[in-house]
Amino acid sequence: MTLSADRSTADLVAAHARRVRRVVPTLTTEIIDAVIERVPQFARPTSRAVAAEAVTTALHRFLDELDGAPHRDRGVDDVFRSLGRREARADRTLDEFQVGLAVAVRIGWARFQELAEDGATSALVSDGLLAFVGHLQRQVEAGHAEVRRQRAADPNRARAALAEQLLTGSVQPGSDEVWPVPGSIVLAVAELGGERPDLTVLARRALLVRHDETVVVMADAADRDCMTSALVDAGVTRVAVGWAVDPGEVPSAFRWARRALDLVRRGVIPDARVVDCRQHRTQIWLHAEPTLRQQLGQELLRPLFAETPNSREILSETLLVWLETRDSAPAIAARLGVHPQTVRYRWKRINELFGDAMHDTEFLVQLTMLLKASVPLWKAGDQSDFERFRAEDDS
Repeated sequence: MTLSADRSTADLVAAHARRVRRVVPTLTTEIIDAVIERVPQFARPTSRAVAAEAVTTALHRFLDELDGAPHRDRGVDDVFRSLGRREARADRTLDEFQVGLAVAVRIGWARFQELAEDGATSALVSDGLLAFVGHLQRQVEAGHAEVRRQRAADPNRARAALAEQLLTGSVQPGSDEVWPVPGSIVLAVAELGGERPDLTVLARRALLVRHDETVVVMADAADRDCMTSALVDAGVTRVAVGWAVDPGEVPSAFRWARRALDLVRRGVIPDARVVDCRQHRTQIWLHAEPTLRQQLGQELLRPLFAETPNSREILSETLLVWLETRDSAPAIAARLGVHPQTVRYRWKRINELFGDAMHDTEFLVQLTMLLKASVPLWKAGDQSDFERFRAEDDS
C-alpha cells in the first residue's frame, strides 16, 4: 500500500496515525470482543490469542504506512497466511473468517474516524485501508489453499475422511477398504497444548483427525491400552479415553470424551494426564443437560440456596453423603471427619428446610442426582447457581 499526498496532507495523516497508535491495545481488545460476539469459534483462549496477535500486527503495519515510518517487516503476511492455514486444518471454509474480518474492519475504521481531525485525511486513509485489507485477504486465502493442496496429495486423507464420517455417524459403503472398521471402537480425545506430537506410529493402526487444539483417535477396543500409552508417550497434555462402543455410537463417545475434558477444566472431575471416562460415567451423564440441571436446582434447592454460604456448603455435603449411603450419624460423621452430634444438628436443619419432601421417594432420587452433579461444581468455585437464585429472588 502506498499513499500519495502533498506534504501538508501527509503530515496530517502521520499525526493521525500517531494518535491511533496510542490506542492500539484497547482497540485490539474492542475488535476481538466484537469479532467473538459474531464468530464464537474465536472465543477459545488459543484462538483469541492468535486473533489478537493478527489484529495488533495488522494495525501497527498499517500505521507504519500512514506515519511515513521506514518500512518495517512485522511479518504481517506470514501471520495472515498462518490464519488461513489454521482454518483449513480445522476443516473450516473462510466464510466465518470473512465475517470476523468485516467486523474488525468496521470497528477499526470507526475508531480511525473518531480520531481524525480532517475530512480529506479520512478519505485518503479509507482508500489505503481498503487496499491493505484486500492484501490481507489474499494472504489468508493463500494459506488456506496451501493446506488444501497438501491434503489433496496426502495419502492419509481418506483415513481422515473416514474418521470424520464415524464422528458424524455417516459412514459410507466401502469404508473397510480404507480402514477395517472393528465391531467395537474406543475413542479418545487428546489435548495438544499447542504442541505437535509425533503420532505416526499410532496412525498406522488407528484413525486420527485433528479438531482445533485436540486430536481425536479411534481404535479397536482391544487396543485401548496401547492407544492410551502411545498418546502419553507422544507427549499430549491430557487425554480422555472412553469405553468400547459400536461404530454407530462413535458420535456419542465423542461427546462424552469432550464433556469429560470440560468437566476436568471446571474442577468437577479430578485432573489427570489420562482421564478414564469409565470411572466418571455418572458425572458425564448428569452434566449432559447443564441448563436442565440448573433449572431443577432452582426449583428443588431453593431452601438450601437461601442459607448462608457456609451453612449451604456443610448442609449440602452432609445431605449428599446421606443420600448416597443412608448411613447412621456416626458413620456419616466418620466420613466427614466431624462429631456425630454435628451430623445430627445438620440433619435437623436439613429436615427443617425440606420438610415432608424428605419422605418423598421421587424427590430423594432427583435430589441425589442433582447434588451429585452440583456439589463438585460448587466446591470448584462455580457460583452461577447461587447468583441466579439471588437474581431471581431480588426480582
